Amino acid sequence: MNGRITFVIDDSNCQCGLTDRLKAAVGLCYIALKNNLDYKFIHIAGFDMRDYLAPNKIQWSAEPTDGIEYAPNAQMIRYVAPYDDLPIFGNDINYICREYIGNNVLEWWNVPDWQRKWRELFWDMFAPTDIVVNEMNASRIEGEYTAVVVRFINSLGYTENADYNAPFPYGIQNEIIEAVLQRIEEIKMKASSPLVVYSDSRRFLTKAKERGYVITDIEGVGNIMNGDPGTYVILRNFVNLFQIAQAKEVYSILHLDGFPDNCLYKTQYPRYAAIIGDKPFIRV
Repeated sequence: MNGRITFVIDDSNCQCGLTDRLKAAVGLCYIALKNNLDYKFIHIAGFDMRDYLAPNKIQWSAEPTDGIEYAPNAQMIRYVAPYDDLPIFGNDINYICREYIGNNVLEWWNVPDWQRKWRELFWDMFAPTDIVVNEMNASRIEGEYTAVVVRFINSLGYTENADYNAPFPYGIQNEIIEAVLQRIEEIKMKASSPLVVYSDSRRFLTKAKERGYVITDIEGVGNIMNGDPGTYVILRNFVNLFQIAQAKEVYSILHLDGFPDNCLYKTQYPRYAAIIGDKPFIRV
């Protein structure tokens, strides 16, 4: 029997947002395959990943009650920087990973054509479940579209338990919103298809809708790092990921002239959605 790597994320060690968890899951799968090991991924941190992503070609699903940590040949490993190169593991040991960071080893190691390889491994691992597909069909965007993503974190008011992007004074917040809307208007002028705007701020999305932009579902806005965001918010995190992946091109707004760098957050969510969909990704 082959050894294996089992990646476990539960309520005792959950950290990072959805994208970082997926980067770690795919990265550990890459390491397992390179070592000719089986791979399992257990995610029960606030929700069971299998409710939203089903195994595809790689059968990573495992039950939390497998008792793998108590096997005589179990060994703990860490998925943290720096890995200078591909670690070599024995083929008769069950490796358990609970300590991780949301990085991508294929990018760390400058693997040639890493985006294509990461995308192919993602799709070998995952397929959206029926609940995700049904929600995507219910909120289908007709025709071609360009996805525009902007993330404020706390700059428009506290939304996450974090010390970055602390709220700006209310008047400055309104100026930031107007500057982002102006940047979206600039994108509209050069985009090759109609825009759909995604954000982590309901306040901003409401203003964008008032200006005539198509927006993501406001009721589903939220981040899975926020304790228990609710089932619908979790679902929309996956739906939005795949919707962005299906866009013709993906823009991420990061820089605003005349404003501090920390008024917007350099989210990796749209970048990896673009990688998943093999679409152009542009930061502005």
